[in-house]
Amino acid sequence: MILTDRELFLLIICTVFYITLFIVVLQSNRRKMQLLQSRLDNIHAMQKIAVMEQRTHAQDVNDIFSSDVYQRIKQYLADGKNMPEAEWAELTEVVNNTYTGFTDKLYSLYRMSEQDYHVSLLIKIRMQPKDIATLTAHSKESIASTRSRLYQKVFGRKGSTKDWDDFVLSI
Repeated sequence: MILTDRELFLLIICTVFYITLFIVVLQSNRRKMQLLQSRLDNIHAMQKIAVMEQRTHAQDVNDIFSSDVYQRIKQYLADGKNMPEAEWAELTEVVNNTYTGFTDKLYSLYRMSEQDYHVSLLIKIRMQPKDIATLTAHSKESIASTRSRLYQKVFGRKGSTKDWDDFVLSI
């Protein structure tokens, strides 16, 4: 079988196209793997720092539980109300003072939405999922979905809601 010039030209064009496509996909996957590896390196570094900086667990819990904002949060829960916008900034300050750079550590891993951050912040102060749902005015299912989605975004693999909670508590 002898190819005409036109058929040969089309064959060459198709071959070049597929080779180019292969290279683009390969480079894209390589960049994704580098980004994931970078995130994992950040996570390991954060966890090592957390171990070195670790104060006693009881002191951390006491700092949070004795704060004014925590007491107001408990009252919102007792009243079945969601948390007003003004309280989030104060809670962030208390958590960052107790757990140095907590917010920066989270945002360095993944640019999360306000909802994602609020859920993580409440996990850090050991709120139960049903209480997180009340305080954020979302359903328990939405909170569960947020937690597992965050784990997958940060670690690049599926994880349970508990996996995200354990990670947040470790940093």
